[in-house]
Order: sequence, then C-alpha cells, then structure tokens
Amino acid sequence: MKLLSGKRALITGAARGIGEACAKTFADNGAEEIFIVDIDIDKANDVAEKIELETKARCYAIRADISKEEEILKVFDVIKKKSSKLDILVNCAGLCSTIDMFELSMDRWDLTLDVNLKGSFLFSREAMKMMKSRKYGRIINFTSVAGQIGGIRTDVAYAASKAGIACLTKSLAKNVAKEGITVNSISPGVIKTDMTASFETGENEIPMGRIGESSDIADVVMFLAGDLSRYITGACIDVNGGMYMR
Repeated sequence: MKLLSGKRALITGAARGIGEACAKTFADNGAEEIFIVDIDIDKANDVAEKIELETKARCYAIRADISKEEEILKVFDVIKKKSSKLDILVNCAGLCSTIDMFELSMDRWDLTLDVNLKGSFLFSREAMKMMKSRKYGRIINFTSVAGQIGGIRTDVAYAASKAGIACLTKSLAKNVAKEGITVNSISPGVIKTDMTASFETGENEIPMGRIGESSDIADVVMFLAGDLSRYITGACIDVNGGMYMR
C-alpha cells in the first residue's frame, strides 16, 4: 500500500539528513512530485537525481535561502509553474549551533530565528494559499526537545526558535482546521545528522539505548503527511527514544 500515492510534496532542508530521508521515504511510498528546497543546490540536485533513479517520483531541486521572504516567494513561483497543486509541506530546514549565551551575537540570534521560525511561517503561509482552494493539505513542522525543556547542548536562540515553532504549529492549525488542512509538529531527540555530530550524547542517556536515525523521524513524518492522521492537528509528536517524556 502506497500511503502517499499521487501526492505532491515540498520539503525544505532536503539535501541531507532528516529532510533527505523524508524525500526518499515519500518517494518510496508513492509521492508523485517532490520539491527539494535547500541552500546547497548541488547537493539538492544530487538527492533529486538519486531519488528519480530509484523511484517513480519526479523531483525538482530548488535553491533558496529561507531566511529571506523574497526567495521563499520565488520557490512558490517555481512550484506553481511545475505543478497545479501542493498536498504536503515539510518545514525541515533549520539552523543550530552551540554558541555560549554570552558570546551569541544579535546577528546570529536574528539568523537563527529567521531560518527556523520565520522561514517555517512563511513557507506555511504560502503553502496554505495553494491548499485552501482544494480543501486539503498536510503541514509538518520541526520543533525539538530543546524547544520543550530549554537548550543545554544547543544555544538559546535555537531553543527559543523551536519553542516558537511549537506555538506557531498550534496557531496555524486553529486557523486552517476548517479548510481541510492539518498542521502538526515533530520533536526529535538526538538524531545522527551533520547537525548533531558535535554533540556528546551517550546512549545510556536514552531509554531505548541508541541514538536515533533519520529514518526514525521520516517514518513519523510520512504518517502525518498521509490520510491515516486525518483527525490529528495541532499536535506535537515526540520522537526521541524516551529521552524526554511529557
């Protein structure tokens, strides 16, 4: 059974890590078109070509700096030229660092909030414009354990931006619930990606006894992106091996 058969999806930050895993999982599960948005266009093109070779999905790589509204609007101009509809948005792109609070510049603070929080809002807003006319849509945002309990390994700007995404998700969900659009978020723990390579996390800190894989997250994203989750909106799903339990 192809859970996303015929669906058309946009995934930000899809040139590597969790975003790339989501793109591959979507294609394996029948997605018809996947727009792979990333600031690293060479890597995005590589991912798009690989997925097209291995599956039947059509993939389009689009370069964008998602901290800039004008570049986000250009992404949707491209999408509208390529496709008549958009079913799924995954706001996976993010910026994270471990800068000490007393050394964190305001430029870095602004950039982190612009990429993580503002970018998620602007992509969601533009996607909703396309989804409303069809009374159907799935939007998945990414918060974090740091956004729920505060940053320890990550800097304070990252934690604040992720806390903002949790509330943004609920606010968006309430605004479009009657339009047939669901908006949910995922809160990963420590996952093996380039972003967390410098983290010192012992497997003994995680009840399930292992660091998470990108595929662990992608499978939950796929659930939220399909129709099995049709009556879930405004929710945050923890995917962390038991590292944090509410």
